[in-house]
Amino acid sequence: MTPSNRMNALFRAACFLFLCCIAFAAVYPNLFMLFSSLKTSVDFINSPLSLPNEWYFDNFKALYYRFSLVNLYGNTAFCVATALFFSLLLSLPSAYAFAKMRFRYRRPLYVTMIAAMMIPGITFILPDFLLISKLGLVDHLIAVTIIWTVTSIPGNVFLLASLMRGLPNEVLEAVKIDGGNYYQLMAHVVVPISLPGIFTVAIFNATGWWNDLLTPLIFLQSDANKTMTVAVATILGRFSSDFPLLLTGMLLTSLPTVILYILLQGFIRKGLVIGAVK
Repeated sequence: MTPSNRMNALFRAACFLFLCCIAFAAVYPNLFMLFSSLKTSVDFINSPLSLPNEWYFDNFKALYYRFSLVNLYGNTAFCVATALFFSLLLSLPSAYAFAKMRFRYRRPLYVTMIAAMMIPGITFILPDFLLISKLGLVDHLIAVTIIWTVTSIPGNVFLLASLMRGLPNEVLEAVKIDGGNYYQLMAHVVVPISLPGIFTVAIFNATGWWNDLLTPLIFLQSDANKTMTVAVATILGRFSSDFPLLLTGMLLTSLPTVILYILLQGFIRKGLVIGAVK
């Protein structure tokens, strides 16, 4: 082996070890929660870092029967699905308009909307709460849905408009020449071609909303309307001495987003590069 090949092999080995360390650091918290959820409180206190001596599933049963796990999942899924539907319903035509249509004040409107992304979201908490309170929607799931939908639109439009600029103008003009209207153009050309980007935006939004703590914590006050993340932080927080139960709740909270990312990671890779090459 030549010195050059030896250096390349050492460099690749170092990169591989470095990436393995990063992967382990990312996976370890989930493994720790998984193994800890299968322990009793006594086993966890005696050896928190060891593997379970025996499989103990009562923590999962306790969450299911004592804390209305199905209701918590249902609240979270309803808020995420509804916010995602309305967010994409508003973001897709807006992104297409900014990317492919020419109208007065297009650039100032686009810059103004994107500038909203630069403002820290925490600064909107008080105005949002006062508005939702006047509408009488505090402690209603629709309040969280509205906040998530509105705050996600600028980022969604920015990403989708960047993607749609790469759509071939010849195809769009051909649809118009053939007599296709705006809705047919969106349904049969723009949306199908943009699906990888749409999936990418949807996954980023869904995972962010599922893990969101601040918005549901402020706008949802009763236990019956809480989401999974808020329930872990508040309801399960009352059992702070039972670490395996808390870690079981954290595991069940993070599990859906992990599964979603694993199943749809191919769309994320396509969506991140589809607008980069024409």
